[in-house]
Amino acid sequence: MALELKQIQEILQKPKKAQTIRRADLLQKRLRFHTETNILLSDSNMPTTVFLDWVKTLLPKDKYNIFLQLFKFPLPTSAVVEDVYRELERVFYSRNSSSSYQFTTSELEEDWANYRINNLHEPEIWKTEGWKKMQVSPNSVLIVDLPAEQNSFRPEPYFYWLEITDVIDYETCDGTCIHWIVFRQPENRVAVFDDTYIRVYELDENKLKIKALVTEVEHGLGFCPARFFWSTKLNEKSIDLKKNPITKELSNLDWYLFFAISKQHLDLYAPYPIYSAYEADCNFENNETGDYCDGGFLRNEKGEYKVLADGTYERCPICSSKRITGPGSFVEVPVPNQAEGVADMRNPINITTIDKDSLKYNVDECTRLRDDIIISVVGSGGTVSEKEAINETQVAANFESKTSVLNSLKTNFEQAQKFVEDTICKLRYGSDFISSSISWGTEFYVFTVTELYKKYETAKKNGMSESELDAIVQQIIEVEYRNNPQVLQRMLILKQLEPYPHKTLDEVLKLSEKNLLDPKKVLLKLNFSSYIDRFERDNINIIQFGANKTLKEKISVINKKLLDYVTEDQKAAAAGAEGAQQREGAASTSQES
Repeated sequence: MALELKQIQEILQKPKKAQTIRRADLLQKRLRFHTETNILLSDSNMPTTVFLDWVKTLLPKDKYNIFLQLFKFPLPTSAVVEDVYRELERVFYSRNSSSSYQFTTSELEEDWANYRINNLHEPEIWKTEGWKKMQVSPNSVLIVDLPAEQNSFRPEPYFYWLEITDVIDYETCDGTCIHWIVFRQPENRVAVFDDTYIRVYELDENKLKIKALVTEVEHGLGFCPARFFWSTKLNEKSIDLKKNPITKELSNLDWYLFFAISKQHLDLYAPYPIYSAYEADCNFENNETGDYCDGGFLRNEKGEYKVLADGTYERCPICSSKRITGPGSFVEVPVPNQAEGVADMRNPINITTIDKDSLKYNVDECTRLRDDIIISVVGSGGTVSEKEAINETQVAANFESKTSVLNSLKTNFEQAQKFVEDTICKLRYGSDFISSSISWGTEFYVFTVTELYKKYETAKKNGMSESELDAIVQQIIEVEYRNNPQVLQRMLILKQLEPYPHKTLDEVLKLSEKNLLDPKKVLLKLNFSSYIDRFERDNINIIQFGANKTLKEKISVINKKLLDYVTEDQKAAAAGAEGAQQREGAASTSQES
């Protein structure tokens, strides 16, 4: 339904979603507080004030003042959140991601392939700007817009993320789909998007009344070219508010930040012990100047403390040398009054240090909170548990846990990308666009290379089959070289060419001595790299070789040639040995003569 001018005017004066927009803004500011690496208080003033007001209720005034001195940007929580998102970035690396688009002609399909890369900067924009918006602006809105003037044969629609703070009002049916939206634009203007028009109006100085219509385009989509970027709702009552991966851990991040700074507070005292001793009984007097000692400091004949040029009090030359000179605090204890029957049982000098268990508790609690936050967000089996020994059942459970988190994450991106691309294709190609299919995959590189090598070692030690070991090696190669397609392709080919891939050279030699292996394949295993180099010198690199053949035929041809090299070297070695024997025999005959 197209909004009428009267309706737009009422929206500007009394927006219905103003409170929801404020709540969304507050939520995103809390996310930024823990996520962004800020260096100034002004960058996150409001959430900082809220956090410090909470801390103020927990600490006495003197401790709170020290807490304020230790509260510095960037905050410790930004490093924790960075570790979380480093794990979640695996959503961009799937073995079976795919996308397909159907048009009435192949020419249009080619045009779209170029347009989405060169004009929309896809798919990289989802890995860069989209990833950042997910972290700090999950309540942002995806807007598909048209340029003011069309300069080519076809329309050139584009999209962008609109911050929720720029939205004046909107109407939605399910928390994601938007019926219409009104939002601010530069130069005292406001944009109105609905299921019929894309319009821009100029406002008066008070920004409450429409002054003039600037542009109006009938887009013909039948729906509003805008939707909320993130789909996951905060809860059933707040479907317009969006929940990103760390939203549920905001309270725990506050608690972690409190503990991390409290630990720093304790660290101020831990290195410096407290010394206590009896009050010094000093009767120093300077007969010439009239100065005398009072508690380790000098007073003049008028009873005034003597102040040095640097503003400090002058110490007594006699008893001050008996006090500590290094770091720490010194406390004087009154001397026991023996006249009143108080026995002098005190150690003359005591050293009070920080309790070791208290120090350990603070360190352990910070580590526990950090680990709990990471595991809660990314799933069990994150990097925090790499040091722990786990069995195969736990490995499988960890895999499922982390995969489930990534699947939830990628679904939000898939839905956002599909909406943007379908809308742009309909605006650019009209009825010549048929449909699209977007999948970010289901098989993610959940484990690191280190974790996979440990998994391989365990599997081999437990006597798993060659096919199971092959599957793990395949994963190792794909994870190791996922960002280098050329090397990845080469390594996968070499994997199929190398004989006895799951046996070390020592294992091969031991089995060869027992005549349990093919001698030719043993020699190929021992000199595999040099034979591959020789093949590529004689022909072409193994990736390009046999490009017109099936992979099975290609591997068969290369393998046969490698074994031919082995045969040639065996014959050459045999001929050399025979020649050496003949020369040795000839030399023996000559000596006998």
